Amino acid sequence: MTEKKRIAVLLLVSVLVYLNTLGNGFTMDDDAYIFHNAGVTAHSFRVLFQPTWGSNLFRPFTYFTLMLNWLVGSDHPFGYHLFNVFLHAAVTLLLYLVLRRLLDSVSRSELIAFVAALLFAVHPIHTEAVASIVGRSEGLAMAFVLAAWLLHLEDHPYWAFVCFALALLSKESAIIFVPLVCAGDLARGVRKPIFRYAGVALVGVLYLGLLWHVQGGRFGAAAINFLDNPLALFPARLRIPNALRIDWKYLGLQFYPVSLSCDYSYNAIPLYAKFSRNALAVVAVLLLLTLWLWTFFAAKKPWFLAGALYLIGFSVTSNVLMPTGTIMAERLAYLPSAGFCLFLALLWILFEQRSQRAAWAALVVVLLLFSARTVARNRDWHDNFSLFNSSVRVVPKSAKMRAGLGDQYMQRGQLDAARSELETALHIFPDYWQAVGVLAVVEARQGHDQEALRTFEKELALTPKTDRDYDLVRVSLAAQLIKVNQNDRALTILNQVVQSSPANPRAWANRAVILYQRGQFQAARSDAETALHLEPTNPQAQNLLAQLNATAPSVPHQ
Repeated sequence: MTEKKRIAVLLLVSVLVYLNTLGNGFTMDDDAYIFHNAGVTAHSFRVLFQPTWGSNLFRPFTYFTLMLNWLVGSDHPFGYHLFNVFLHAAVTLLLYLVLRRLLDSVSRSELIAFVAALLFAVHPIHTEAVASIVGRSEGLAMAFVLAAWLLHLEDHPYWAFVCFALALLSKESAIIFVPLVCAGDLARGVRKPIFRYAGVALVGVLYLGLLWHVQGGRFGAAAINFLDNPLALFPARLRIPNALRIDWKYLGLQFYPVSLSCDYSYNAIPLYAKFSRNALAVVAVLLLLTLWLWTFFAAKKPWFLAGALYLIGFSVTSNVLMPTGTIMAERLAYLPSAGFCLFLALLWILFEQRSQRAAWAALVVVLLLFSARTVARNRDWHDNFSLFNSSVRVVPKSAKMRAGLGDQYMQRGQLDAARSELETALHIFPDYWQAVGVLAVVEARQGHDQEALRTFEKELALTPKTDRDYDLVRVSLAAQLIKVNQNDRALTILNQVVQSSPANPRAWANRAVILYQRGQFQAARSDAETALHLEPTNPQAQNLLAQLNATAPSVPHQ
């Protein structure tokens, strides 16, 4: 097969397996990082270079690409998904080009690189990085890391530095390029001029200094949510053994990517305080590291390279060196799996040398199975209901997925099913205030007004005052107070919210209702108009103004 045909096959396959994502919508974190991210919606380069509220993420280039999608297609998901599909194809091609160059002294290097890239193109573990719109940070970071690596190999150091900087501005985990480029040259047995490595290190150090500055004298958020990563509260002596055991779950999904989930938060993965429960995993990791180092000293350089891609790829995201924002996420395997795919390709070439026909038949079977699983998994990402439903089957003890599915049932009007999922979520994690809030809405919709009021009060008591949704929780409580005719208490809460969060349209609309009921029509009109100025489609304010404009206004429907 010629070079052009190999490239054409890689691009075609990597696009085809993700074509069915083009009909998907927005899911999971898309809402927070697109619709509630001023760096995307405000069309301001100044805002792009500010960390996101709450999560404190600094990924200006990723948000720049999302901003371009927003400018072109606003809230239509097609363009966002199309970008991700083409990005995955670009990453697959770059992986092939880099591996071919790194293995140029190895017999049949083009075929090994081609098979590795082909396996990478269709591996099901990549669905989160591609099918999730905001998962593109993984693709952008990997694309620029590979581009920087290729430019380094082709002796274009300054452009390599530029691409490395763009990788870092796409996602902070791209810092692994520093050890990767060194490992790649060790594997090839080629040493570049010292200024090349110094330049890469300098870009990394400058970026870390910038990240430390913009994130307020820290790396990451001020506090990691226990629900997202309970390991963050563990001391290092307990966190590291548990994290190493979880690393084996990643490897298991590489070999057998059948049971996939968009979430592994509390309490999907059991954690242990006794070292004995993690001892086997720790010993196995030490043996694996020993084997990897042996491949270097035994001149098994392609195998050393595969190990470097996998192990270094996970080094900063595995909760071993430092706790991260999540205990486990399949998107984090996007770059490391390049090492796994190279490992499979090296095994395959040994098999092919013994039995060519059987080896090609086995490769076709694996590619078809991987492709079929990827296409099927893409359908899970169609919307939040299908995504959370599929995840609950895989991680039934995840409080986050149970609550998410309960919220989806509530939005569909299936209130009994919603209650069941929410109560399960709260059984797993009783202080899960978001789940309490959704349960309060379910209670209200079922006509259990007093129980709904108690549940809204519980939600407010559990919600941190520093959370960006704190005022929304207070407004929800106020609305329920209005419903049970406790207007004085509701008005006190709404006055506080209007003062602290004047851009909250629901607070203005709810206060307008109370003022209307008290006969203060001019003040009610003013508040309703303010609500509509902030949110032109606010139905409560629209109804109130319609009644104020009527000849004989009546009490507005709540």
